[in-house]
Amino acid sequence: MKKIIMYSSPSCPHCHSAKDFLKKEGIPFIDKNVQNPEIQKEYQTLGVQGVPTFLIDGEVIVGFNPTQLLSKLDFILPKCPSCGKKMIVPKGKGKIRVSCPSCKTKFEMQC
Repeated sequence: MKKIIMYSSPSCPHCHSAKDFLKKEGIPFIDKNVQNPEIQKEYQTLGVQGVPTFLIDGEVIVGFNPTQLLSKLDFILPKCPSCGKKMIVPKGKGKIRVSCPSCKTKFEMQC
């Protein structure tokens, strides 16, 4: 699974929207506050300005665009047909068998 790092600021409304989106979708990420001097040095090495900024397996994305973020991931987030919980499933594997970690329902899906 790709590692997602989000550089953000507590006063940025777009950062709050991005965090809410990632949490709602169940997408794991690491949040780094650019107001922290150590994180600010790390952020400056990216050569960008503006938050939120995402680092996804070495690729830098500036700004919050949900469609763009989802397109960069190597997984999809389908809902279990039985309980409705979202699951992380690898993208591009064709037809696979899935077992819901919450309710243990087994089903096949195209991914």
